[in-house]
This record gives sequence, C-alpha cells and structure tokens, in this order.
Amino acid sequence: FANIVENTFTLMMLGLVFYFGIVFCLHGFLLLSCEGLYRTMCDLEWYKLEPKKARTLILLLIRTSQPFRITAGKIFPLTMTTFCSLLKTSAGYISFLLANQG
Repeated sequence: FANIVENTFTLMMLGLVFYFGIVFCLHGFLLLSCEGLYRTMCDLEWYKLEPKKARTLILLLIRTSQPFRITAGKIFPLTMTTFCSLLKTSAGYISFLLANQG
C-alpha cells in the first residue's frame, strides 16, 4: 500500500513541479510584456489623439498600472514562496513515506 501511495504522490509532485514551472515562466513573460506595453503607452502623446482614442488609452494605462497576479481560485496568490512551501511540505511527505516503507 505504501508503494502505491508513494508512486502516486511522486507522480503528482512531478506534475505539480512542471505545472508551477510553466506558470512561473509565463508569469515572467507576461510581466515583461505588460511592462513594455505600459512603457510604450506612457511614451505616446495621448493629448494629441482624438478624445475617444485618448479615453481608451487612459483606461488601458490605468489597467496596466496594476501588477499582474496569478491566483489560485481567486483566493490566494501563487508566488515563489507558496511554491517553495509546497515543495518543502511535499518533500516531508515523501521522506515520511520512505521512512515508513523501510
């Protein structure tokens, strides 16, 4: 029974490591692209645009000024600290299972 639980948990943890790795890579990419978009919009001479286009640009500036956050179920943010905490807890479970196996 312990082997089945250990194998299942190991596979689950491998999936989580890949998932969070992809999420953090995308987060970094989106953060850099949002920063570039924000800088480009700030450099535009919005006061020379038509009023309707200027309003749209100002709304975009307001929206992109807030940092991009990835959340789990819109409850708590997924940060590197959360990821490391999850890995530490998982390693504790794996070591417990290995200690009970032998």
